[in-house]
Amino acid sequence: MFQMYFKRDRANRKAIHFLVLLTSLLLTLFWGQQGNAQDLSIKNAEADLRSTFGIDKLILLNELTTYYQQNQSGKALRYGRRAVALGENLFDGLDRPQDQQQVLQAYFQLGEIFFERENFINSRKSLEAAQILLIDLDNDSYTSKIDSYLQQIQEMEDNGELEEGFLGGLRDIEIGKKLRNTTNDLRIETEIQLANSLSRRKNYQAAIKHYDNAINILKDQGDVERIQDLQMELALVTDSLNMQMEMTKSITEAVKEMEEEEVAAFDIATLELPDLPEIKAEISQLVKVDSILQEKENLKKLSDQYAEEKDYEKSLSYYKKYQDLAIKMAADSILTANEQTRKENQLAMLKQENKIAAMTVESLETKKEKAERERNMAIITTSLVFSSMIIIFYFYFTKRRQHKRLGIAYRDLDKTKNKLETAEQKIVKLLRQQVSGAVAQELLSSGSSQPGGKHFVCIMFLDIRDFTPKVERMSPEEIIDYQNNVFGFMIDIVQKHNGNINQLLGDGFMATFGAPASHGNDCQNAFLAAKEILTEIKERNEAAVIPNTRVGIGLHAGFVVTGNVGNEARKQYSVTGNPVIIASRIEQLNKTYKSQLIITEEVAKKLEQSTQIEQAFLEVDVKGRSTPVKILKIA
Repeated sequence: MFQMYFKRDRANRKAIHFLVLLTSLLLTLFWGQQGNAQDLSIKNAEADLRSTFGIDKLILLNELTTYYQQNQSGKALRYGRRAVALGENLFDGLDRPQDQQQVLQAYFQLGEIFFERENFINSRKSLEAAQILLIDLDNDSYTSKIDSYLQQIQEMEDNGELEEGFLGGLRDIEIGKKLRNTTNDLRIETEIQLANSLSRRKNYQAAIKHYDNAINILKDQGDVERIQDLQMELALVTDSLNMQMEMTKSITEAVKEMEEEEVAAFDIATLELPDLPEIKAEISQLVKVDSILQEKENLKKLSDQYAEEKDYEKSLSYYKKYQDLAIKMAADSILTANEQTRKENQLAMLKQENKIAAMTVESLETKKEKAERERNMAIITTSLVFSSMIIIFYFYFTKRRQHKRLGIAYRDLDKTKNKLETAEQKIVKLLRQQVSGAVAQELLSSGSSQPGGKHFVCIMFLDIRDFTPKVERMSPEEIIDYQNNVFGFMIDIVQKHNGNINQLLGDGFMATFGAPASHGNDCQNAFLAAKEILTEIKERNEAAVIPNTRVGIGLHAGFVVTGNVGNEARKQYSVTGNPVIIASRIEQLNKTYKSQLIITEEVAKKLEQSTQIEQAFLEVDVKGRSTPVKILKIA
């Protein structure tokens, strides 16, 4: 009888193993069909793109971008760009928030793809565009992700890890600086808009963070007025945050007091254990049942329960205990019907056979488990070796292609950099021919948007006497040659004494000493330059190097305003102020006093002791001044 039960148990185990294998096969087929169905759905979506328009097409493009983002980055980038371009065209006409969310998704996915491809500059542009859309679209899941990506990009920029890109290659060229300044302006506006939106939604802590970011960027630019405005906004938000935190603290303390009162009154007798199969199984093993029949029923229920849950290992274990108990019950029934001696003999034989059977089953199960482990280990080892070889070959050929592409890109970038450097050198050379070196450097370093500045300068006006009668008989070529011969050495003398030629007026010029940068005693430099020009003209006239030439020079000093004046099409470095007008009037007085050099009291007071002039000042009325101007006639 025991052998019959044992054979039946073995047949049941084979049936269970067969069910397990069949279930695994069905699951494999099911997931395979699911994968094929998904591939078919993607192909249908790609086929429908040509016949779909508007928001429906944007939804399809976002789905395709999401699908290919995991395995085909190139395709995902292509669909992502198409989605952003379509979203930009559609956004103004979208009224429903769910449709606007599709545009937000397109920008975010494109930024994420660029980030994964380590194109951090384009990633920042897309993510900041998505961040601006979030001002009107409340979506916390996108907010946290976008902030995380932008924070990583900012950290890399702060650590200098982005300097190796295109802008890094242009770090010695002023074009690169202008591009970075434009990016900073966009970032400032984005940070301020985000801070205002978060403040309106009472998310004060996040708003404070964005206000701080905008203020830090403005500090680098030195924009004091905007910094003060933002600091006022920041103070208001900080007060709101403190009030919010105090209210939250009060509510938390009240809730804590209520919870302590409830815990004090809690009756542990009302605690119930959770209704979980694992806990029930453990309790059923510890609690003694009223009868063997009840125990048998419990074992059968547990076996059926774990079979339904597809936990065939536990089901088989409980079913085995159920069979053992059934065998025991049958043996007890037979023994009670026979005599005591026969019952004892049969019981002893049954126990012996049970031990042998248990040992046999245990031995077979041990061997089977060992064989299965060895087979699984062999399969896993083979799979790992094969997979490792595939991965190694894949990375080898991928890196080889990437290295080749990087070499080509580096050569192209190096050529582009050389062209840009050559172009910049030509631009600087042409600019220095049009304006003096210091002014050219000021324009290159500050850019067109640099505000004007106030400087104390010495202004020189020089005029060639009788210029019109002198050149009216000359040809155009002779006039240009005469001007070059006369103005050439004068310009050299002015620059030698740290002066800048602002305007060439045909028969004269205007020069400044002290702007855009001062070089010590600017009045002394202007006075020495004027004296040297007169000496050089005299020597060249006597040597007949140039036609007989006389000039008039006027020097005046005071505070002027300098800056780049004009519109976007045409700008000029300008020096403006009343001292410029006075200097021009002083130069004209040379005709009245038959002199060549006149300086004002403002210039004379700045001259060094070695060049002090011992003569009385003349007071003259000058157009544009309500009080007389004191002058000295030097030569």
